[in-house]
Amino acid sequence: MKITTISLSVFLLATSTAALAADHSQHMSQSDMSQSGMHQADMHAAAQSHMGQGVVNKVDLQHNKVNMTHGPIESLGWPGMTMDFKVKDAAILKGIKPGQKVKFEVVNEGPRMYFVTHITPQK
Repeated sequence: MKITTISLSVFLLATSTAALAADHSQHMSQSDMSQSGMHQADMHAAAQSHMGQGVVNKVDLQHNKVNMTHGPIESLGWPGMTMDFKVKDAAILKGIKPGQKVKFEVVNEGPRMYFVTHITPQK
């Protein structure tokens, strides 16, 4: 009778351990999938461009920046505001002057990293 009790205890312990390991493995897989899905969503959002309209306040060719007061940009969830934007290519700022109304395209390339990729004066 003692041997049967010990065998049953070992069997139950082994079964419980296997069940916990399987549960943990399934949880980790779901967690990994959500994280990779989140990462892919972030990459997609980063690659997405957003359109805005505003007025140029200052152009800084030396530092590749433009300061604009823009209206709401719904795709980013932004209200209208005044802010500096960086540009990767200062050439897009040539011919842009303070006081001009413009349409522009902005992309997000990371946390708090927004770049103007196109800017066009409006009449």
